[in-house]
Amino acid sequence: MKKPAAHNAATLAFIVIMQLLLLAVVLSRLVQTRASALGADACLGCQSATLIQHEAGVWAVIWLLLLLISLNSRAVRSLSLTALWGLLLILVADVMVLQQFGLRLYLPDVLAYGQQPRFIVDHLQKLGWWLWLPLVVAIVALPWLVSSLARRHLATTAARIGLLSLSGLCLLVYALPDRTAHPLPWTYQNLVEANWSSGVDTPFSEEYLGQLMDSPDQSRSAPSCSPGLGLGGDVIVVAFESLSWYHSSLLLDDSVGATPKLDALAADNAWWAQFLANGFTTDHGLIAMLAGQLPVPAVNRYRSLDVFAGYAGDWRALPRRLAEDDYFTAFITSGDLGFLGKGDWLQGLGFDHIEGHEQAEYEGQERFSFAAVSDDLLYGRVLNWLRNERPPNEPIAAFVETVSTHPPFIDPVSGVADERAAFRFADSALADFVANLDELGYFRDGLLIIVSDQRALTPIRQNELAAFGPQAGARLPLVMLGDRLPLAGRQAVAGQMLDLPFSLDFYLTDEACREPGQGNLFTGQAPDCIYQPDGNQRSVIHAFCGSDTARIRMDGDRTRVIDGYLPDAERRIHELNRQRARLGVQEVNLHNVL
Repeated sequence: MKKPAAHNAATLAFIVIMQLLLLAVVLSRLVQTRASALGADACLGCQSATLIQHEAGVWAVIWLLLLLISLNSRAVRSLSLTALWGLLLILVADVMVLQQFGLRLYLPDVLAYGQQPRFIVDHLQKLGWWLWLPLVVAIVALPWLVSSLARRHLATTAARIGLLSLSGLCLLVYALPDRTAHPLPWTYQNLVEANWSSGVDTPFSEEYLGQLMDSPDQSRSAPSCSPGLGLGGDVIVVAFESLSWYHSSLLLDDSVGATPKLDALAADNAWWAQFLANGFTTDHGLIAMLAGQLPVPAVNRYRSLDVFAGYAGDWRALPRRLAEDDYFTAFITSGDLGFLGKGDWLQGLGFDHIEGHEQAEYEGQERFSFAAVSDDLLYGRVLNWLRNERPPNEPIAAFVETVSTHPPFIDPVSGVADERAAFRFADSALADFVANLDELGYFRDGLLIIVSDQRALTPIRQNELAAFGPQAGARLPLVMLGDRLPLAGRQAVAGQMLDLPFSLDFYLTDEACREPGQGNLFTGQAPDCIYQPDGNQRSVIHAFCGSDTARIRMDGDRTRVIDGYLPDAERRIHELNRQRARLGVQEVNLHNVL
């Protein structure tokens, strides 16, 4: 029989070890956050203390669960153990997601990307031992270990009082007012706070909603039409997955140097130094570039799995614009078009030809994220389509979506998870594609546009922050090639994804129609304001209006500027709210999955 002193020592040791493990998870998140120039607070101790304070709310729940596990009721013990296991696993997963994407773990993202098991496996393969070890412990050993130790060392009255006291102490710490203010609150919020309903889910009041729907809608008013360049010819748009300025040496001398061939092509043709994203994910980029709509989050957008709802496109959509001028439009990717219903959405936009990973030419080839083959095979497929399958007597507009540089950045040649190697491979594959197009004589009349679909989901680097300031998370490369291109060299005027449909219409056809405030990439006309929803603060929209920057908090009727300066703020916020209201995502559909 154990002596009381030895038993008490073992109990205390168990509690201390559990708390140290919890601290390790939190500090791991802190390390990952501080890898970003935007996430590094000058006061490490302040940031650590605030993070621990917020995490204490979750710890209070964990100590209560341990208390329940120590009880004699098998049912209570089983349910509590399952809840504890799930909670700890989620906390570890949160660190992993932050390490791989620079984002916190959000429930809608889990449910969406959980539809791609190969995607998850690929990312798990990239993890280092320091993340694999806690994962293995959490999955395999934790249920047995905690159940055994809790019943052995926490079943006494004194131990249970201690656990209850610990839980109360954690709640007290959590309830203390924040003593520090961080520019990015998601860096220290616990997982429950990060997923809690925020302003983005605040519905509009009936009175305000009526005002939004009844007042004139500038974005849906009669478009302003003017003569275009009418250059015609074919156009191919390559959406280069996750291409970011830190991969290129054109703007950043201390870049990773992963795209030397693209850099050379850009220097010999035309490239934009201030092209900005209108979102932070691929679906955002596609919505902006193809539907011509701002991917501003509707009410309950981030609680919906239907990411394309409300973005069906109208006259602004690129396929519909070009169909009026007898263009045959195609969307070609090597990825899975069934993911998030992308294929159905593209069909609704009006593309004449759509194809994904199921092509016979890919049969027997190695697959990567989203069941995609490597980019060289995708470009080979595009060339085959151009040579043998395209309509012979119609101009074509083809949108090509690459996948090889999607995280976890696996080099298709070596199979190694290495970001620089993956982009070097994609850079070479793109250069070969350009060379093959040149051999076909494509550039005599054709236009090739190379654009990123989003900035890579990696931490913001110090050199990006120094060069781009608040725009660091939105700046993207844009390159154009063509013998008839009326531009050359570096283009300094700001542009955005939303400008692409109108700009292409202007370049190709005799008449083009634009929305108020929209820019033109070919005339140097900058948009009035560029908006970008935030990836980590889902209720925040960044606004870049010339030299002015602001952050807008979506909060129903109380949507407002929270910092910076937004010109003509009342009108612009009214327009943003109207767009949100018209998207129509008013009901939560996650419960259908859960």
